[in-house]
Amino acid sequence: MTTEIAAFFILATQLAVIAVIDLQKLIIPDLCNAVLAVTGLAVQWHAGTLDLAWILIGVAVFAGTFALVRTVHYRARGQVGLGLGDVKMAAAAACWITVSSFPLFLAASSLSALLFVVLMLPFWKTDAGTRRVPFGPFLAAGLLLTWSLDVNSIAISFV
Repeated sequence: MTTEIAAFFILATQLAVIAVIDLQKLIIPDLCNAVLAVTGLAVQWHAGTLDLAWILIGVAVFAGTFALVRTVHYRARGQVGLGLGDVKMAAAAACWITVSSFPLFLAASSLSALLFVVLMLPFWKTDAGTRRVPFGPFLAAGLLLTWSLDVNSIAISFV
């Protein structure tokens, strides 16, 4: 089994666990985010691509962006719209993907969540404006897609 395939299954398994927990409990446990970050670092180290300086920059960009969105939403609406678990998961994602992949990660996560909400609106009827939608499953989908495209683009460029 190649490193990329093993890493894919490790990442996919962790993201599935996070998505299920967030769907059931509307929370992403700190332990899940910590394991996601540590395994991302381990995969990067094993692949010989571990650059702690760039990873720290990525963590700051990813978490900072999500924390800013959380703060702006709270100030505008007076309620929390993005949980701290989501912010921490974004930071952990930076251990798997590069800063240059952040726009794809953000777009894939956000657009998949938006599509879900648009498709669900007819079924929600009266409480659509106050319904809580866990963002973890969409962050998981965005991370898996972004990481897969990163790995494939790297593999293709070395062929």
